[in-house]
Amino acid sequence: MLIYGLKNCDKCRAARKVFQKADFIDIRESPFSRIKVASLFDSYGQDIINKKSTTWRSLSEIDKQIPTVDLLEAYPTLFKRPIIKYHNENYCFGWTTDIIKKLQSIET
Repeated sequence: MLIYGLKNCDKCRAARKVFQKADFIDIRESPFSRIKVASLFDSYGQDIINKKSTTWRSLSEIDKQIPTVDLLEAYPTLFKRPIIKYHNENYCFGWTTDIIKKLQSIET
């Protein structure tokens, strides 16, 4: 299991606490490549964007019209966090009770 997120994000810290054996990558220090961002967007769509984030709210209406892949590449903090990679190339975005239960059942 691999957790992508931000060191100072409360939900990322919670995920790291629950999945202590998982590796962690800070997406500010090691952002996804453009190819990876495009692949994630193709697979998961608009659900990967955190529209409740401070970053999203601080964008101008013009910036919000930028193609999603370009926007996520320019602002990796717009990803819904944590991003949890499990079973090779499967991902979960965010930290909800359903995601926690799903990942705990896979991990055991």
